Amino acid sequence: MNLKSLLSTCLLVFLSGCAAPTLKLVNHVGPVTYDATSEYSSKHTEQGFIVVAFRSVHRFLPDTQADYQECSDVLNSVAKEYTPVSWSTVNITAHEYNGVTGIANTTCTYTYKI
Repeated sequence: MNLKSLLSTCLLVFLSGCAAPTLKLVNHVGPVTYDATSEYSSKHTEQGFIVVAFRSVHRFLPDTQADYQECSDVLNSVAKEYTPVSWSTVNITAHEYNGVTGIANTTCTYTYKI
């Protein structure tokens, strides 16, 4: 393989990250509020206060636990009047890290009991 082919291949791989699909599986439960890196919705039900959050951040290296923690932080910031929950107790409904673009997407939900 010559240098021109190698550079062309590298450029193609690099640019393919721009076209790579990103995962965004979010089933919101009410009106959606948008922040710089997240979006969330909430709803009072008979089961409790349901919060759904989606968070998208850029990371140089993948860090699943940090993604889960930050998603649960969004849940807790919405449910201020309830006892905060840890990332290990929330329901992570979707998680993706795109190694080419460095984008980490996480969707989580939790029902705070009344």
